[in-house]
Amino acid sequence: MLGSSETAFTEGDLTVQYPIRSCSTKPKTKMFRHVLLGFIVFLPQLIVVVAHLCSANNCADCVSSRFIQCRWCKRDNKCHAPGADAASPCSTEESVVHNSHCEDEVPHYDPEVSMKMLYLSAVAYAPSHKQECLEKVLPSEKFQLQRVVTTKCDILENECSGYVAVSHALKAVVVAFRGSEKFEQAIVEFLESFLTREESFLNGKVQFYWKRAFFLLWPSMETEAKALVVKNPSYQIWVTGHSLGATLASLASTWLAYHNIAPRKNIILYTFGMPRVGNYKYALQHDQLVNNSWRVVNDIDLVPHFPTVFSLSVLNGPYHHGVEVFYSQEATSVHSPHKECHGKPYNEDFTCSFFKFKVITSKSIERHQTYFSIPVGTFYKSGCVPPTR
Repeated sequence: MLGSSETAFTEGDLTVQYPIRSCSTKPKTKMFRHVLLGFIVFLPQLIVVVAHLCSANNCADCVSSRFIQCRWCKRDNKCHAPGADAASPCSTEESVVHNSHCEDEVPHYDPEVSMKMLYLSAVAYAPSHKQECLEKVLPSEKFQLQRVVTTKCDILENECSGYVAVSHALKAVVVAFRGSEKFEQAIVEFLESFLTREESFLNGKVQFYWKRAFFLLWPSMETEAKALVVKNPSYQIWVTGHSLGATLASLASTWLAYHNIAPRKNIILYTFGMPRVGNYKYALQHDQLVNNSWRVVNDIDLVPHFPTVFSLSVLNGPYHHGVEVFYSQEATSVHSPHKECHGKPYNEDFTCSFFKFKVITSKSIERHQTYFSIPVGTFYKSGCVPPTR
């Protein structure tokens, strides 16, 4: 007969007995309960300590905490502990963590600036006479065209283009990019985005077509922009574009801030009908570098929903950056009903355009082609004459 701590294995006439050690789980369970109880008792005290460390009443003292990285939110002018996102009206990227950013103002969408940026984006489509176009659409701003760069940028030899200008009246340097020149170019962009992998760009990844086009145009444009910033260090840098041009403007603004070509507070990005430029990591980096970044969407414009955000991993798939400014009806005017989208998910606010667009229709294409009653890609054909207001 076997004891309670033994078992037997029989094969033929051979019987082998093995001792079985009883493994009591009571000591481990007891230890776990003690640890859990200690954590529950200690957690409120830890929260109090952290809250005390992040109780400064000004930005400089808040971000200078020695022990933890406190965050200053300019929307409520309060110091918040790391991880306390629910208590802060600021997103992680809006929160100030560096002393040098304490003087930055809280950005807000400016319809008047948006209208000017749209005109600048429309001028980028003009195959010639850009200076004349600038003088017609924005006469009092006295923009002076400095450099135009145009080059073939894909296998079908479609062209990409951008320009640099300056307005001493506005104290602004402009970096603007043209969108797709024709339908065939948009098809190539669409196919390449599905058939090629995203490419590394700074600390994130972006669509291959955008990156290639950017680096074909940027060296000459960057040289001109740098020279203007050196001559006019206090000037803002207005970066803008529509459609494909919007993606290139995104990369340019991120590059300018990343390489400290201009202070973060001087860089302003307004895009119109912009596709998703890169992955989640690129989006976060952009928002940390360019906090005055606005992504204008006209009602059911189809392009901002491309490439699709749904993928096996949100962190690796396409993801929007910047604050969406959603015009929930056809944006016939820059003052048509609109709102800044600060809801969840971050940068892909479900209450804005995310679920408004459902299928491709002629209307969704028209919404992309025309913003604020300006046919962006063909505006130059009308002689760059602004519509009667």
